[in-house]
Amino acid sequence: MPVQQLLILAIVAMTALAAFRVFRVSRGLTPLPEGRGRRLFQLGFLVVPPLVLGMLTQPPPPANQLWGIGAVPAYVAIIAGLAILMWIASQIVGQLTHGRTGRLVRVALAGYEPDPYAARVDPAVTTKLADCVGVVDRANAAFPRGPGFPSQISRSGFQDDWTELDVATQALEGRIADDHRLGLSVASMATATATDARSRLETLRRLAFDDGQAWAAA
Repeated sequence: MPVQQLLILAIVAMTALAAFRVFRVSRGLTPLPEGRGRRLFQLGFLVVPPLVLGMLTQPPPPANQLWGIGAVPAYVAIIAGLAILMWIASQIVGQLTHGRTGRLVRVALAGYEPDPYAARVDPAVTTKLADCVGVVDRANAAFPRGPGFPSQISRSGFQDDWTELDVATQALEGRIADDHRLGLSVASMATATATDARSRLETLRRLAFDDGQAWAAA
């Protein structure tokens, strides 16, 4: 099988793979299937195209042989070369652009989806995040820390204050999730505030449930 045909086939296959990666990531999935599904996908990606091309371009082989089987090693070598070039390109893109576009380009080129929760440098808090953090801090102040924290469940207005903090925390968590979906790094202070508030809410709700408060079981 001519090398030129294999090269064209490999380029088409890698282009389709890049589009497939972006399609999956844009729907909240991993760039490729996980576990056994990934191994089967990779095997099919490397073996099926040259076999199909052999069936379309070559005469029937001798008995007990598959069309195009002899072209598989050369095809795999070409795919490996293209994968290396695409990986190099993804590193260059990673140095030049950030955010959602840069992330999707890197996914397409190398199947690499950077951890949205990990930032190289802790970024500054955005105005919208700062507003959400401020609301959470004010609502959180209704529940003083220290030995008296568990007794909060017995005071007047506890449920209303708990609900206010829950709503504020949900708003902050939603803002953080939105930034993650856009491929933006989030200041650790904002995520720490959300985690702390959610932990305190769960603790208070558990204490209220143990105290027999019906709303805490909902």
